[in-house]
Amino acid sequence: MNGAARPARERIQRTLLLAVGIGAIIFGLLLASGSSGFLRQIDQLHSPLGVLTVVVGVVVPALYSVLSRVLPIRPMLLIAGWTSMVFMAIQIAWPLMMKEPLLADDATPWTQGINAIHATAAAIAWPRIAGWVYPLVQGPVVAFTQMQVRDDAALEATLDGLGAIIYCLILCGVSIAMISAGDRQDAAAVHAREQAALEASRRTREAEQTRINAIVHDDVMSVLLAASRPAPPDSLAEQARHAIASVDSLVSGRTETRDYDPEEFVAVIRSTASAADPAIPVRYAVEGDLPLPAGVVAAFAEATAEALRNALGHGGPGCEPRVECDVDDGSARVVVSDHGAGFAASRVSQRRLGIRVSILERMRTVAGGDADVASTPGVGTTVSLTWSRA
Repeated sequence: MNGAARPARERIQRTLLLAVGIGAIIFGLLLASGSSGFLRQIDQLHSPLGVLTVVVGVVVPALYSVLSRVLPIRPMLLIAGWTSMVFMAIQIAWPLMMKEPLLADDATPWTQGINAIHATAAAIAWPRIAGWVYPLVQGPVVAFTQMQVRDDAALEATLDGLGAIIYCLILCGVSIAMISAGDRQDAAAVHAREQAALEASRRTREAEQTRINAIVHDDVMSVLLAASRPAPPDSLAEQARHAIASVDSLVSGRTETRDYDPEEFVAVIRSTASAADPAIPVRYAVEGDLPLPAGVVAAFAEATAEALRNALGHGGPGCEPRVECDVDDGSARVVVSDHGAGFAASRVSQRRLGIRVSILERMRTVAGGDADVASTPGVGTTVSLTWSRA
């Protein structure tokens, strides 16, 4: 899924980081006082290292409760991941940061009370293997540090280390399982969208084949049958020219069935919008009375239908798609916009054929046609379809 959007994974990561931030606030309040609290132990460490331990151990993780809602996910994960690594470095270097060989009142380093918070953040931010290694490393780190700063027996320190491993593993395992579930949901969504794109491409090919069959049957075959009669009709030459023009339209992208008045073009667009959802509003303006080629009208209708399907299918609740249609003697323009979830164009898989085939390439197959898709995650999407008369 490289380069593809992973909304489920991101939502789960943000939710977990929010929970980590809230947990850091609660643990910070619990670990503030007492002989093993950071308020008592700050002065037992060389300045300004005591304050640094509190900033890294409590303050930064507590900010996850806010940052997880406002920052893009990538920098958020970098902050969480590297803070967890710095926290482990502080744990290992704790004996070197102390002013005296042992902590007062036979206390334990206050960092041992919040290590599960950082282990969980590491499981969220780093690859899965790191998410399992971090809690396992907590055992020897906790045991080694405790033996250095307390007059403890090795057995008691080792048991505390094993307890740290178990506690951290439980939280990390739950986090990893939730993120894996998000990955599976994203993979299923990508597969479903790709299947839908393949189906849309198949429908496009079938429609084109139907058009070819119609031209062959209605135009070419009728000319051949008329020519095979003993007394061909006087209109045979005109029918032949029409058949040749129809075949040429397969190459040029134009259809030569009949032209549409501007009012009829607007009616087609309104009908297309109503077929997708009768509640979709359509604003239109007509200036001029020159007709539009049928092939152009068909391209507009198909691209508009695909744009509305995308908006209704992927825009999310409250996307409120709307259509604007403007036509004059020199051009025609249809704009489909919404306030939905949007997307980042750089993260759309090349196998997503709905936009590329059914919108962009569909409009560009007609002479003078073009299309543009602009989208911003969280803001919405605007699809602009244009045609200029040669």
